[in-house]
This record gives sequence, structure tokens and C-alpha cells, in this order.
Amino acid sequence: MVNTSKIWVRFLVVFLFHILIKSFDLSFPGGPFALSFRSLTFSIYFIGYGLLLWYIAEWFDIKLHTWLKNPEGNRIKMIAITLFHTIFAFIFMVSVNYFYRLGDIYLFDNAFLWKDIPFLNPELTVSLTIIYLIIFGFDSYSQIRIKLQEGLLKTEQLEKESILAQYQALKAQIEPHFLFNSLSVLSSLVHEDADLSSDFIVKLSKSLRYIIEKNEFHLVKLSEELEFLNSYFFLIKTRLEDGVSLENRLDKSFVETTFIPPATLQLLVENAVNHNKYNPKNPLKIQIFKEDNFIVVKNNLNLREMVETSTRQGLKNIARRYDLISGLKIEISKTNTEFTVKIPTLNKTDYERFNI
Repeated sequence: MVNTSKIWVRFLVVFLFHILIKSFDLSFPGGPFALSFRSLTFSIYFIGYGLLLWYIAEWFDIKLHTWLKNPEGNRIKMIAITLFHTIFAFIFMVSVNYFYRLGDIYLFDNAFLWKDIPFLNPELTVSLTIIYLIIFGFDSYSQIRIKLQEGLLKTEQLEKESILAQYQALKAQIEPHFLFNSLSVLSSLVHEDADLSSDFIVKLSKSLRYIIEKNEFHLVKLSEELEFLNSYFFLIKTRLEDGVSLENRLDKSFVETTFIPPATLQLLVENAVNHNKYNPKNPLKIQIFKEDNFIVVKNNLNLREMVETSTRQGLKNIARRYDLISGLKIEISKTNTEFTVKIPTLNKTDYERFNI
């Protein structure tokens, strides 16, 4: 969609500078608003060329930032960008003077006006270059301010989403039916297997501690998330036994260098358990593996006949947090036999951006 307000602002700025330059040009004795064909041609030429320069400069600046890989905050890179823009502006201003000179000589037969003016016309080219750098500096400052405000807004939104995710994860642990089932399993284990009941209590404690301790972080190491998931799944496995299985096929080197929003995998596993039947003859099988630039969580489908109404808030929350953190999308697919969620891999740069 074309930003018309941006176009009009640029037109106004170029128009005002055109008036300024024209006012100091003695070849227009009637002033900048004199009505003549030469005066009108000059205005159209200067304004059109100025707007073209602005858009080319914007494209040039984007390429520079891409080439120098996000130079904001790096003094040397910012000096390099300013130097490139100075050279670019001077070359462009020389071309402005050159074509203006040619047009005035051949269209209006004004060669006599230019005979004592050097080819580079430093009065015009240098002043235009300075004007360009002033506008460039102001525009860059404005863009940095806008990005800073957007970053602060995203951080605030992310904090709200993170709190919601942690609340949902904590709520899943302390919901009455979950605690009832867990305590029921524990009560039977106490009499049957003291060692297993001790492990059960430890895993339950670890699950709750992870959620509380990681509440302030937007991203955590995938290795930490998997350790938490193992504790959480131990509780599920103890209760459902052979009715459910979890297979983790992620490489150790990958999990140590990858980051993820906390409780993401737990929410996905919980989603699979809550919506499917599980029994030893037809167990719920959950798999976690890497595929291209995604972490994939897949489970076979054996949906319950009576399922509690789902708001899909868990999946929506995961999708929203990924969008805020990286602009990347999660992928959800469903067939007659499988349900799959793909979450993008995030790296240390994403972690440092949101956690330091």
C-alpha cells in the first residue's frame, strides 16, 4: 500500500528547498515565483530530480544496512555509512548541476550565464550535498527513534504474552484434575514403590520450579526446555504408563545452541495428551525432531469422543510469541492420522536481544 502522507511530506520538503535554491539564483530576477517557461521548467526539474534522489537514497541506504548487517550502535559502521552517503550525494549533485547546465544552454540559449561558472559549480553542488546530509541525518535519527519505539512496544507485548504462557503452564500443573490424578498416583506409589514415589515428587517439584524461575525470560536454551519436558512427561508417563510415549530425536549440539520460548514444548505435549485417547494397544506417540529450520512436534491422532471445548489458546500464544520475537510463523498441519506443529529455530542473537 502506497504511503501517500510520506510522499506529500517529501514533496513539501523538496519544494521548500527548491524555493531556497531558486531565491539565490540571480538568473531568476523575478524571484522564485516568477511566471516564465524557464522558471517553470527549473521547478519541475528540481522537484522531480529531488524526489527521485530521495527514493534512490532510501534504496541505497537499505542496501548499505543489509551489507553492513544492522550497523545501529556500531560507530565505525555508522561512519562508513555516512561516508558512503557523502560520496553518493556529491556524485548525484554534480549530475543535478550538469543536466541543469545542459538544459539551460541548449533549451534556453543561456551559455553566457555559465561561461564563468566551473563545471563542478561548487556553490550549488556543495550546498546541495550539505542539504542532502542534513536531511539524511534527520531521517536516520527519525528511523532509529521509530525502531526504538517499535522495539519497546514489542517488548511490552512480549512480556504480556510471556506472562500469559507461564500462567497457562502453571495453571496446567495446579488444575484440580491434574493434582488429583498426580496425588492419586503418588498415594498408590507410596505403598507400592518408595523409590518411584520419591522420583515422582522430585519431578513434580522440578516442573513447578522451572515455570516459576523462567517466568522472567522470553527465551531459554532448548536443552533447559527439554530437561523440564522430561520432568513433566515423567508425571504423565507414571500415570498413563504404556498408553503414551515421547521420542526426542534432537541432536545434543543442536539443543545447546538453539533457544525457545519457555514452556513451548510442554504446551504442545499437553495439547496432544488432552485431545487424544491413550492405551497400551493403541498408544499416543509423540515425536520431537528437527526438520530444516524447524523443531517439529508430531503425534498420531486418536481423538477422544468427548473432548472438553478447546480455545486453542496454547497454540495461539506460541504463534504470537514467535511472531513478536522474530517475525517467523509456526506451521500447524493435520491429517486423518497425524497432528503436527512446526516451530522456528531461534539462535543466540534472538536470546541476547530479548533477555539482556
